[in-house]
Amino acid sequence: MRLSDFINKRLIVLSLQAKGKKETLEELADLLTRQRIIPNKERLVKVLLERESLGSTGVGNGIAIPHAKTDLVKKIIIAFAKSDKGIDFDSLDKKPVYLVFLIIAPEEAHETYLRVLARISRLLHEERIRNGLRAAQSPRQVINLIRKEEKEAEE
Repeated sequence: MRLSDFINKRLIVLSLQAKGKKETLEELADLLTRQRIIPNKERLVKVLLERESLGSTGVGNGIAIPHAKTDLVKKIIIAFAKSDKGIDFDSLDKKPVYLVFLIIAPEEAHETYLRVLARISRLLHEERIRNGLRAAQSPRQVINLIRKEEKEAEE
């Protein structure tokens, strides 16, 4: 399983406008709605906020990984966004978030969902990868960076 199998350049935002957590989730849900991936933006935002109420997915080091399982999708979807200004995401380290990986999975995809979460966490553990994602100027650069890292990890 590769993260790059779940990432689509249409679901990459390089200039997130949101300043807070709820706005970020709404902006990404709006993107998924516009791309006809989910039928109901409000329902997705509600599911994501319910998950956030259990504990912030702002994991520190400028990263947030909001995620949820829902019947709104038939397969795992990953959206990526970056913010140049930083987002108040109620992160565990109380610092702004610059990189957001949103994961939406169908209810029954439990094992794959956990594997995707773990892979993203492991990928973002590396400072050079975080820096590369923050410097990316195109969706293609984001995808190529992830693919390169996955290929190196396999070798």
